[in-house]
Amino acid sequence: MRRKLGRNDRCWCGSGLKYKRCHMHRETQEPVSIWQATKEHKKAFSTKDCLAPASMKIDCSKIFVKAHTVPRSSLQHIACNGHVYSFIPSLENIIKYKGRLQPELIGISRASTFNGFCSVHDSKIFSKIENQPFQGSQEQCFLLAYRALAREIYTKKALFSSSDIRRQADRGKPLERQLAIQYMNALIDTGASAGLRDNEFYKKIYDNVLLSEDFNNVRAFIIELDSAPPVMCSAGIFPEQDFAGNQLQNIVDLNMTPHLLNFASFYSGDHGLVVFTWLPESDPTCRPFIDSLRALSSDRMTDALIRFFFEFSENLHICPRWWESLADDKKNTLIDRLASSADPILARNPGCIAEDGFRFDNWPISNLKPVGF
Repeated sequence: MRRKLGRNDRCWCGSGLKYKRCHMHRETQEPVSIWQATKEHKKAFSTKDCLAPASMKIDCSKIFVKAHTVPRSSLQHIACNGHVYSFIPSLENIIKYKGRLQPELIGISRASTFNGFCSVHDSKIFSKIENQPFQGSQEQCFLLAYRALAREIYTKKALFSSSDIRRQADRGKPLERQLAIQYMNALIDTGASAGLRDNEFYKKIYDNVLLSEDFNNVRAFIIELDSAPPVMCSAGIFPEQDFAGNQLQNIVDLNMTPHLLNFASFYSGDHGLVVFTWLPESDPTCRPFIDSLRALSSDRMTDALIRFFFEFSENLHICPRWWESLADDKKNTLIDRLASSADPILARNPGCIAEDGFRFDNWPISNLKPVGF
């Protein structure tokens, strides 16, 4: 039988604090107010942190811009009255919608932004995708991936830094609720820590590519569309399954570094684009993933991309006309997919991006372009 904790023992919750300074008499403590929790959550996700390579930081400015992961110029093409639908993972919304976020209209000046680069490095690093037409060069594809990777690191750091306020969420609650809350926090922290570790592993590799200006080994798969895609996004993931439902890698094994795939959908000014990018280290997973996408018929590729975007990215920005035209059952299945993408501890269902029977209007595809492979 487990002995009773003494006042000076380390607390059972894993905080590292002594029991008397942590969970002793926790059930009698004043609960954390929603106002305080919201304030701390916003603070964690508003940190200004320039993620340029370390050797470049001597030139950092003190000015941070709200960098768009999806260009504002792209969002303008799908906006209605300057607004798009986005899923806002604020603490208020998580509580309000009980974890199942709903799309909300927000201005395109706010959509897809994060404080991940100072003004100097945001301009310097990304000028060839912000100020030049997108030609699908290996360098431009890499820069899309670099920005997506930086955002993943930024959000993982923010999630990890919000651990303290999450740990206080059980104040004033009975022991069984304390145990449940701290167990969930432990899972969240483990996932965030592993994700941050793996993304930072790749960040060093990507930094070397950026600094060397050698983009010859960059792989990409570009889908060119006749018009702007009504769903725009930017993200980096460790693909677990392909579009046929085959298992690609086991990301639950924390002793291995999973292979990384970055992707973005946007509008170039001439046509819509969906761009998948990776480096040679990730060939064993990314090549079969892309092969499974290429194997789909053109009339099924749009459905597959929509399933994939909602399953693996919460950084989604949606044309209001497109979303409002969907039947309720289609909206609900997409919201359910996004709920799984936003949950850091929820395992993926087998075949999660395989055919599910839902059909959407096709995005006319003009070209499929492999780059570097």
